[in-house]
Amino acid sequence: MGDPVTINIRHLSRGLGIQLGQVQAALELLDEGNTVPFITRYRKDQTGGLDEEKIRLIQDRLDKMRLLSERKQTILRSIESQGKLTEELEKRIRSANTAKRLEDLYLPYKPKKQTLAQLARSRGLELLADEILNRSPGCSDLDRRAADFVNPDRGVPTAAEALLGAGHILAERISEDVELRQRLREIMQRSGRIASCRTGGEDKPAETAPAAKPPRPLATPAADSTTPAEESAESMFSAEPPESDQTPDAQAPMGLAQTPPPVSETESTRSGSSPGDAVQAPEPKVESEATAAADLSHAAEPPVSAESVPSKETPNPPEDDQPGSGMGGGPEGSPEKETEETSHEESRLPVDAAASVEPNPPAPHEAPVVASESETATPAETVTSEASPVPDTVVPEPSAPETSSAVSPDAKAAQPAVAPPPDARATAPSRPAPKRKGTRKSNAERKAERKRQKKHKAEEKRQKAFSDYFNYSEDLRKIPPHRVLAINRGERGKVLRVKIESDLEAMTKVVDELSVPTDHPHSDFLKGCARDALTRLILPGLERESRRELTERAESHAVGVFAKNLRNLLLQPPVHNRRVLAVDPGFKSGCKLVALDQFGNVLAQAVIYLIGKPERKEESQSTVRELMERFKLTVVAIGNGTACRDAEDFFGEILNEAPEGSDWAYVIVNEAGASVYSTSSAGREEFPEYDATVRGAISIGRRLQDPLSELVKIDPANIGVGLYQHDVKAKHLRESLDDVVSSCVNYVGVDVNTASPALLRYVSGLNQLTARRVYEHRMQNGPFRNREQLRNVTGFGDAAFVQSAGFLKIARGDNPLDGSWIHPESYDVARRVLERLGCQVDDLANRDRLKALSEKIAQVDASSLAKELGVGELLLKDILAQLVRPGRDPREDLPPPIFRRGVLKLEDLKPGLELSGTVLNVVDFGVFVDIGMHDSGLVHVSQLADKFVRDPHEVAAVGDIVKVWVLDVDKERRRVSLTMIPPGTPRTAFRREEGADRREERRPERAKPGQKPREQRGGQAKPREAARGRGHDDGHGRGHGHGRGPAPPFKPKSRPKPITPITKDMKEGREPMRSFSDLAQFFGTTTAEPEPPKKPKKKGDRPKTQKPQTPDSDPAASNEAVPPVVEPSQLPPEQAAGPSGILPPPDASAPPASDDPSGSAEPAGPQDREP
Repeated sequence: MGDPVTINIRHLSRGLGIQLGQVQAALELLDEGNTVPFITRYRKDQTGGLDEEKIRLIQDRLDKMRLLSERKQTILRSIESQGKLTEELEKRIRSANTAKRLEDLYLPYKPKKQTLAQLARSRGLELLADEILNRSPGCSDLDRRAADFVNPDRGVPTAAEALLGAGHILAERISEDVELRQRLREIMQRSGRIASCRTGGEDKPAETAPAAKPPRPLATPAADSTTPAEESAESMFSAEPPESDQTPDAQAPMGLAQTPPPVSETESTRSGSSPGDAVQAPEPKVESEATAAADLSHAAEPPVSAESVPSKETPNPPEDDQPGSGMGGGPEGSPEKETEETSHEESRLPVDAAASVEPNPPAPHEAPVVASESETATPAETVTSEASPVPDTVVPEPSAPETSSAVSPDAKAAQPAVAPPPDARATAPSRPAPKRKGTRKSNAERKAERKRQKKHKAEEKRQKAFSDYFNYSEDLRKIPPHRVLAINRGERGKVLRVKIESDLEAMTKVVDELSVPTDHPHSDFLKGCARDALTRLILPGLERESRRELTERAESHAVGVFAKNLRNLLLQPPVHNRRVLAVDPGFKSGCKLVALDQFGNVLAQAVIYLIGKPERKEESQSTVRELMERFKLTVVAIGNGTACRDAEDFFGEILNEAPEGSDWAYVIVNEAGASVYSTSSAGREEFPEYDATVRGAISIGRRLQDPLSELVKIDPANIGVGLYQHDVKAKHLRESLDDVVSSCVNYVGVDVNTASPALLRYVSGLNQLTARRVYEHRMQNGPFRNREQLRNVTGFGDAAFVQSAGFLKIARGDNPLDGSWIHPESYDVARRVLERLGCQVDDLANRDRLKALSEKIAQVDASSLAKELGVGELLLKDILAQLVRPGRDPREDLPPPIFRRGVLKLEDLKPGLELSGTVLNVVDFGVFVDIGMHDSGLVHVSQLADKFVRDPHEVAAVGDIVKVWVLDVDKERRRVSLTMIPPGTPRTAFRREEGADRREERRPERAKPGQKPREQRGGQAKPREAARGRGHDDGHGRGHGHGRGPAPPFKPKSRPKPITPITKDMKEGREPMRSFSDLAQFFGTTTAEPEPPKKPKKKGDRPKTQKPQTPDSDPAASNEAVPPVVEPSQLPPEQAAGPSGILPPPDASAPPASDDPSGSAEPAGPQDREP
């Protein structure tokens, strides 16, 4: 092995689309230990002004490239230690730019567990595999050559076993081909579909167990049960799959003929299992290679699709000759089946126990079925058999064939004298005896019954949640991320079974092309090996790889959505200098009230009740008025949890009766995570004297005063503004959300004299320990007066000071610059700038002088001044901006929350009414807005702007204050449709997007199975011109591209001309045909059924293009007998050419002939053509 593996920075720069110099500067700064917020704000000149998002992207991509480089180094050392490293292999490993390519190269040399191929090598069969592959002359006769390797002492008793082991070795070699795996991976990515179906129902095996094939008749011998090993060896690697009654999953590993003899129904009952257990083996696990080995001779068969897997909703119907198919149940809908499904105890029976119950007793006139001792066991024996495990061994049949009349003496003695009643299933001895009426259940029984009911309801709820995925399939390239996470959750809950379906035929063709030479003497044997490699070794790995990629992509999307919403929530503008009455609403336990001053300190607390007697409600109202007047509270912060709208009505009545001149108002606050904080260690430490309910109300009130400072105390994953965040790995989610919180904290800045330890730990350069020490130093020595005092904190070294000093602000300190964003290392530059402008640092604390300073700074040329001072231009621009607005909080530029005095009612809304609202949630189809009603309104994606909006997140974000207009009010369903487009605004015509296929746009979208056509779905009704200008439809109603100009005006298609029936003379050949339509009628009217009588039309309704009917074209003529249909190829030449032997000239106005057997020549519409 040569030089260590290096990282190609140019490749990183090209992949991100960032200049090479910027990438190199960012990497150097990151390697020096600088944080991303510090580089973004204070090293702009080095990075060329890269924003925080790009720097984090560079950091993330660099981490991945370093992991890949370390993996290359590990692989090279591993192969070198095996003595198999060559220059060519080393070159290929070093040039691999993806983890997939690298692992494919390492696969042949990767240490493996005990595999079938390794077992064959240990038995000395690798030489035989090499001779077969290399066309050795001595291996022309496989059976004879394989006999030379027979060695019972080494585990090779027969020649068939030798060929089997050689096939395992060749299959493993084929599966390790790098180019083959890449080709197959491309096919799976191109044609793969993820399919999910309902599982067999582990909780109800007796009801949902899939029906198995009926066993073969007893008189039919099993042809393949006595196949010699030598014959199976010749066919196990054959490309032609032999006929088999078994599914591929149930076949013997690697083609050994191990099909059991046919088992009768009585045999399966005696053994305690259904015939399905003998026919359908459990699905092999992919992790175990030995158990996953499939028959090579059957490897070419396509896998069973997800739709063909039997489920509870689509059970396999029993065969006619074998009622119940041995499943222990009658036909679908039979009384026995209903009794079984409604029985609680029966649903808890295992499959084998349920199968042992006789579903349909024989009629008195029928011959009784042969019964064994186990079938006619006493109730005591039945109970014992239920409690004990069922043995796996099958009782052998008697040597003499049994008939329907042959009954053993024991069985005769055990049979009842009277035939069982029709509802024998309901009185089967496997059930407990029914209790008499009036018998009371014990407490244990009632408790067990409640537990069963609770479990049953939970299972029904769980099944209902995933019902959309019980028979689901979608393209791997088109499935949205939220569906991937939902399917994964259903699979983890054992509700769904998931697999990847792909073009197996194309894969088989590629495998044969790359692995089997056409002129090879043993091509059939190699094809069998290739199919075994495909189905047993390659496909399972590719499926896991595809599932892993889908999951990673979906998790990244979910984390991105969560991070975007979390950032918008954290950056909500604060409400300063207002005293707040925080309300944690509730019904049974009442509403918790906490009065807070403008700094968030608790003044008082109380509890009121929204429901109850009128006297109780009046008492609650007086309590609220007393708190508001006593502590001069002006804002009521109501949490949006339980009883939120009732509390809103309650406080709305009080605020409407507020004294004149008061500025009382209320606002709805997101209380997600408040309960988590109230019971956390941080909440107990901050307010040890209050209980959890009061701490929750305090958190709600403080969120209004300073959302960022309060929300950082809560785990970001508990805030609840994400998409399936609980389905994402906790480590990935926490890392991403911590970055978001850190970004927000450093974007806003922190007042070091008021910040909590939870807020300080997110500051650049600080950690949890350093933040705690800063907090303790402030509590012991008083507030900081300047930034230099931070160096006195224990453990606060120079590196931490450089990284954090600019983000820690000190308001009203000794130095006005300490309250600004200017870093202490740039104080000298700031003073020199102020001297050039004729000002001093103290002028920043004087508001009057600050206004004059702002006017002077507006006239400064930043580029020339930067050259004079010898500093970067971007750094100087930041210093000038801070001198104009020192200590600026970027949240101040955002609109404040909406304060309301009364509750808006649905009856007050009229179309066109202008309102202000807060964005509650952003989804793919629109935006939900809180307009002060009990129910939020919806702004559809088509009403977000006067232009096409592809992603609603580009227009609105959670927490935004938006201006909306009422579009429509549905009072029955209490739905309000809103628009963000001002009334009277002309809509911008959509332009055709570049690269769109016009034919695809004209072609209507075909609805998928179970999905309504686009015209019947809810959503935006697009004008035809707008729809045509959106480009290629990707299945979601939105196009992609950049536009090629305005869409051509729409011209409706002309209606098809009416068809004139052919005359009698035309049928007899005395009159020439007028068009191809007449010719089509001539050949097609014989099999046509008479058309239903049409409604008579008026004379004026007839189209002008229709020719007048002749007497021969009377409708009654269509009922005459005509000669049978004769294909044109069967006619004589003169008759095939039409009457008079001349083909008529093509009539352009005539519609083309239709293949409809009814003889209608109406042209097929666009919905009839394949898209």
